[in-house]
Order: sequence, then structure tokens, then C-alpha cells
Amino acid sequence: MANTITTQPEPIGSGEARPSILRRALHAILGLLALGAISLAIWPSLLEYVPGADIESFGGPQQFRIMAGVAFATLMLVRFLIRPPREASRRSIVWGQFASQVGGAMTSERRRLGPVGWEGGMNVRWTTGGIEANLCSSTDTNGNGHTQFNADVRMGREFQFQIVHESLITKALFSQQLWEFALSNMKTQAKVPPGAPDPTERMAFLAEKEILIGDARFDDAFLLKSDRPDVAREFFGDAGVAYALHELNGINKGWQMSLMNTESSGTHRFSLAIPGIVLDPKTLEAGRRLVEASLRCFADRGMLASGRTQAA
Repeated sequence: MANTITTQPEPIGSGEARPSILRRALHAILGLLALGAISLAIWPSLLEYVPGADIESFGGPQQFRIMAGVAFATLMLVRFLIRPPREASRRSIVWGQFASQVGGAMTSERRRLGPVGWEGGMNVRWTTGGIEANLCSSTDTNGNGHTQFNADVRMGREFQFQIVHESLITKALFSQQLWEFALSNMKTQAKVPPGAPDPTERMAFLAEKEILIGDARFDDAFLLKSDRPDVAREFFGDAGVAYALHELNGINKGWQMSLMNTESSGTHRFSLAIPGIVLDPKTLEAGRRLVEASLRCFADRGMLASGRTQAA
């Protein structure tokens, strides 16, 4: 169960700075004393290096070991009790401010292994136009972090797409030849039970040609693929969606946005992924505007089924 944490870290004033410094100093001193105590408990002969100290005055080596062990445990307990509070990370501050701006809640969720790597951790959830969206992050198997905006929606008509900034690299990664080869391998290796839907059929549009919507600026900037070219032209022809896409593309060109069918019931995962853990408020705001413009367009153009949305 997610535990709600503070969305707006409290600023530290000058009156709090001095106690914090004293506490940190005492915490460090107790650590050094505890290290000395455990060292003496393990090697009582070290007491010989302390001027005027006589191990026999403590009842002998065995008794001294016990006393040193008790001193170590006591020092560690006191050190634990006075430990300085953890400073808010830059991510918690920036994402907390984002949560406040969108009227959402920032939570900390248990890390779990997902389809592409580790998911969970810090998460911001908010509602826009009656649709729940969230901001989260994931780490792939290579240790690369990604920031994601997600929403699960039930579509009233079949529609999937994948769109990225157009470049030589993305042209190669989304080429027909590469995806025909990839889907062919997936189909060969996948063991689909009789009667079960074949996941490669849902992704077949990725092996098709890119779609042009008829706007020169848009078509030059983005590489778009979809299983419904007519619906894709309607969706990306929306002025709000196109404007938000160009805005994000002017800030960061490594993003990718998709709408993919995840269940036979019609549930689709809408996702905007940006490489790295985004700490720039402008990039987060641009991502939010694109997500909200897209969800609004789904609703305004009658693409959603009734009773349809939930958090991703």
C-alpha cells in the first residue's frame, strides 16, 4: 500500500541550521567512539596504548570485553536516536512542487520488477478531466532511468500509435525491415496457447510505413506509426496536441509517446517516456501539458468508452 509523503518539503530557516550542525557533529563523534569501543572489545590489548590505563583495573580481559561491548551497544543506540533527519532530495523537492501545481499527491511505492525493469518508488498521481494520470520512473535492465507519464484508458474504438522525434537513429530503430525481423522472431519464439490473442498482431503496425498527417512542420519533426491512420491524423491534427508535442520536442528530443492495447477488454496504456530522471520543472510541465492535451483530445473527439479511465 502506498504511503503518502510530504509533497512540499518544509524550508529550513536560519534558526534550524545550528541544531542540525550540532546534531550532525555529535552523531559523527558517537560513531567514532563506538568504533573505538568495538575495537577494544575485539582487541583488548589496544588499551595498552592509552596512557594510565590498566586492563586489570577492569577485572581482566574477559570482563573488559563485556564492558566494551556494552559501551559499543549503548553508543550505537544513542547515535541511532539522535541521527540527523534525512535531507530532502532534489527529486522529492521538484516532484513535490509538481504535485502541488497539479493538485495531486506524491507517494512512495514499493519497488517491483516490471516488464522493462524496476518500477515503483516516487510517484505523483493527479486527475485531469476525470481521467487519472501519474508521473513515475523506471530503471531498465541496463540501469538506465526513465521518467514516465502514464494513464490507462478504455478506448471506444481501436487505436494504437507510437510517435518519436524524427532523426537518423529513430528512422533506423522504427524501420519496416527491423520491425518485420523483430516481430517474426517474437512470433517464432512465443508460445501462444490456442485461442489466445497473439501479442505480435497488436504490434504489427510498427512494421508498417510511417504516417504523414499532411502538416509539413509536423511531418518533418516526428515519426508516427499507427494501426488507424485516419484516427491518427484526426488526433495529431488537434491544435492542442500538436502544440504540446512541438513544445516538448523543443526541450527534449529523446522522448517517445505511445498508446498501446494492453487487454482484450479495450484497456489501452497511454504513455509518455522521457530518458533519465527528469528534475527540470520546465520539462515536467511540458510533459504534463502534452499528457493533458492528449487525454482531453481522446474525450473531446469521442474516442473513449464510457466509464473508462483509471490510474496507470
